[in-house]
Amino acid sequence: MPYSRKYELERIAVLNALNVLDRDLGKSLDPITQLAAFTFDVPIVLVTIVDADAQHFISKVGTQITYTERDISICACALDAETDILEIPDLSKDQLFASNPMVAHDPFLRFYAGAALVTGSGHPLGTLCLADYKPRQLSAEERRQLLTLSRIVMTHIELKLSVGRRELVSGMHNHRQLQADLRMLAARKTPETLYAVMTDVMNSQTVNDAWQVLGVSPMESLIRQAGHRLMQLLGDDAKVYHVGSTRFAFICRGHSKDAMNALLLRLNEGMRAQVLASGVPMTPLFHAGVVPFHATAAEAEDVMRKALIAMHAAINAETPMLWYDPLRDDQLKRAYRLAIDARDGLQGGEFHLLYQPRVRLCDLKVSGAEALLRWNHPDLGLVNPDELIPVLEKTALMLQVTRWVIAHAIAQLAQWHRTQPHLHMSLNLSAHDFNDEGLNKYLLSVCADHRIDPHSVEIEITEGQWIKSHKHALPQLIGLKAHGIRIAIDDFGSGYSNFGYLAELPINVIKLDRSLVSGLATSPTTRLKTQAVINLTCELGYTTVAEGIENLDELRLLTEWGCDEGQGYLLARPMEAAQALRLASGPALDPRSYPMSDR
Repeated sequence: MPYSRKYELERIAVLNALNVLDRDLGKSLDPITQLAAFTFDVPIVLVTIVDADAQHFISKVGTQITYTERDISICACALDAETDILEIPDLSKDQLFASNPMVAHDPFLRFYAGAALVTGSGHPLGTLCLADYKPRQLSAEERRQLLTLSRIVMTHIELKLSVGRRELVSGMHNHRQLQADLRMLAARKTPETLYAVMTDVMNSQTVNDAWQVLGVSPMESLIRQAGHRLMQLLGDDAKVYHVGSTRFAFICRGHSKDAMNALLLRLNEGMRAQVLASGVPMTPLFHAGVVPFHATAAEAEDVMRKALIAMHAAINAETPMLWYDPLRDDQLKRAYRLAIDARDGLQGGEFHLLYQPRVRLCDLKVSGAEALLRWNHPDLGLVNPDELIPVLEKTALMLQVTRWVIAHAIAQLAQWHRTQPHLHMSLNLSAHDFNDEGLNKYLLSVCADHRIDPHSVEIEITEGQWIKSHKHALPQLIGLKAHGIRIAIDDFGSGYSNFGYLAELPINVIKLDRSLVSGLATSPTTRLKTQAVINLTCELGYTTVAEGIENLDELRLLTEWGCDEGQGYLLARPMEAAQALRLASGPALDPRSYPMSDR
């Protein structure tokens, strides 16, 4: 069947997607071109690629020309031929070609025969063509041989393009082939909604553990069997690609959203059946991310990234499948932008500290402040620690930022001490900060440089077993306390909350999480729990600090129960250093004299 010109834009898009003008591809075709010249005893043989403007000779015998304009291309006409081969015995006597510059002028071509090179999707790319300076005509056998050689050329092109597109472990097509197929879909402009799915059959920790315990063979067996099982379960619904060590992907069409949900539920059930991997019984997992998309170049280029985001969300949520969420994507892009810009922000003076006063509840006098990191990003605006710190912890910049906070907060404390020597400064450290083995020495040296008594400095760490499991954390905490630095457990009551393990740590201060403070006025259960915690911490000799105090009833109860200090919007919001000093220099706070919204 001849190729229809109405699909020309689609053909050009396919041609661009395949990158068939690659020079190495042309060189690899030279032996076939030379064989054709010998077989047909013709002076000129060409493998041509016809694009929108020109025909390119990617492999050639008998000419040094590398391309001609398309409007004089005889091969372009071969793409529209009614037969498999366009054969012109004498071009000079053909009404269509007699005036062609290649015929009427040098090189004075007379004979032409070209067979189209057609992809599996039905798109002709160019031709394998023969040319001679004298008229001639192919025999029936020669026509069959030319068709055979044209198919060999097309097979070689497809094989060459597929090199590096199979995963060695599974033998399945890989992510390169997936991207090529997505580009083909975009070129064909399929109008229906498609669905891209990314799946993982085993979480990374299990893979690492199994690899160490079982070795390579069982893991590779599991991966091969999981891929094969996925192909069986999908059947003709989709082609499966092996896109990562334990990850597979596929594209579905002709489904509604409900049908896709039903399909993925069936896959979840089928994939979780136990397999024998090199004699070891193992159970694959199934987590999938799903993205609806349309076959446009822009969507096809980005769809697997979106599927990966959805799949990771499914893994984190411990659910079989999740659909792509643009809001989650925006959050990840923002986090990536913050990570990229953080170094320049730190060096460019965009980071600064605010200070949230801490107040003695017995007399409502400011006893100190907690240093809080802020970033005024030039484009994204104010970035608070809850968003910033998790981003920084994934970068090598975290330790540098922590040292910056220490240097600036201690310098500020030294300024405060000129008039208010009783104030203390509280600094937040994360588990990642203890990877800095020089942290202790640095903190103590900064204190010494500013003549700050280490007893005026407090380190806040979040509670959890990480303290005991982190090989550097406990020795450094013990060393800091030995030099007079106070150690506080932050957000106590929100996680591990075990008094037994607290006894093993060098703790001075316990900061009650706001979950133990909010609701004191209305919840008898919360009151009983919080009062019991305060009583026990006081008996154990810890200083107790309540976080998140937001109303007078909470303040009254905490004071009655003997809680030592407090923080919260009822008392004072985070503020600039000068404002914090004025508050500390003034009389006792009177929360009843102003509404919380004014603080």
